Amino acid sequence: MKKYTVIKDHQSNYPDPIILKKGQEVVYGKEDTQFKNWIFCRSIATNKEGWVPKQILTPPNELGISIITKDYSAHELTVRRGEILFGLEHLNDWTYCKTQNGEFGWIPTSCISK
Repeated sequence: MKKYTVIKDHQSNYPDPIILKKGQEVVYGKEDTQFKNWIFCRSIATNKEGWVPKQILTPPNELGISIITKDYSAHELTVRRGEILFGLEHLNDWTYCKTQNGEFGWIPTSCISK
């Protein structure tokens, strides 16, 4: 785990995030125009929608259905400047972190510094 300091506040935009398990089906939607390789998907099982990294999606079939290749949560962290985070994964200009309070979630990489 890499230690980071929050250099810019970030407010979660999705208080009820999409959570997916390996093998679940999603409707493969549009790609984010700001953050490349994030695809807006809808879970077939729950109808929840959210951003999913392209790297964990199979290519969509002829019906636009894709399979999730690993467990995933789109939970975003709400953090304030000066907080310490521990980075677990970096993907598409976002970093999946753990807070000092034990909360896990994503934050734009531009909001943190080593």
